[in-house]
Amino acid sequence: MKKEIGSIFPLSDSTLAEAESKQIPFKEDRLYYSLCREALFDIANAMKVANKTVLIPAYTCQTVITPFEEAGWHCEYYSITRDLRINEQNLINLVEKYTPSLVAVHPYFGMDLNNNETALLTKIRDKGIDIVLDLTQCLFTTKLYPFASFIVASYRKWMPVPDGGYLKNLSEKVIIPLPQNENEEFTDREIAAMYLRGQYFGNGEQRTKSISIRLSKAADAIAESDITPHRMSQVAYNLLNEQDVEENKRARHANFIHLYDNVNESDRIKKVCKNRNDVTTAPLYFTIYVKDRPALQRILAQDAIYAPVIWPVEDESVLVDNEVKYIYDHLLAIPCDQRYDETDMQRVVELINKF
Repeated sequence: MKKEIGSIFPLSDSTLAEAESKQIPFKEDRLYYSLCREALFDIANAMKVANKTVLIPAYTCQTVITPFEEAGWHCEYYSITRDLRINEQNLINLVEKYTPSLVAVHPYFGMDLNNNETALLTKIRDKGIDIVLDLTQCLFTTKLYPFASFIVASYRKWMPVPDGGYLKNLSEKVIIPLPQNENEEFTDREIAAMYLRGQYFGNGEQRTKSISIRLSKAADAIAESDITPHRMSQVAYNLLNEQDVEENKRARHANFIHLYDNVNESDRIKKVCKNRNDVTTAPLYFTIYVKDRPALQRILAQDAIYAPVIWPVEDESVLVDNEVKYIYDHLLAIPCDQRYDETDMQRVVELINKF
């Protein structure tokens, strides 16, 4: 059986049993949520403002939008350029037009916000507008962002945990209590999906893999149907604390560098990041723009390499201009996480370069 690249993390018998046997105390420097979207929902509900308008990056996941809509906020979208930087003039114009109470920000795929973006967001904060910084794609960043009123992130795409995200509330005027109940229905399905994926890697049975996929999709359906905030599960927190963060960072960055240095650009393939030094922290994925994205996905999948679309469009309101539409239509995310090494990445390189 060819080694798979991509898809959900597996869990082994021994790892799961050890995690379920522990009761590690949660650190008190942040609030731990089952899902990052639940943290956003709590922020939206906790802010007692008259103008419930939030500016959100046009290139985003629906799970960032839905919490604000569910909490009764009006969402407007500011443009992101093709190199995944804030369209600064567009954001300035929207701030002047709407005087929002909140601005959401994403640093993308290991690229910390640059000095111009940071300066602009500081000016916006100085106008009395709160900023929520979503570090899901730059989880291991060491850069400080003093302009942020709230910092959120998700752990699920980075490590073998069934659920988990966090919220740092840096606002002096907003009180957010931590939810006490775990989302057991969601977590149980995710654990089962991850466990069966581990079994599949051992026995190679396609039925085991199919059940794993169905369970993971069932968990996602539960999350999408109910945005009620929940606390991160104890078993997930235990698993998180077993992770070698420094090794994860090293492996991801090494895999990214191999892909960046060896994938050839052509009329069909372009690197999203034009300077690899712009990736200042371990990236969630290595990203490319692909002229015929479905065709490359099929070629990769035939070799057990599963490159996701980050993100599909669910609300066409985000398509604010041609730059943003291009991103949604062409960006492909190549897995480069700590499960893989240079040999695995070279498999990916050879297929992309033949495309």
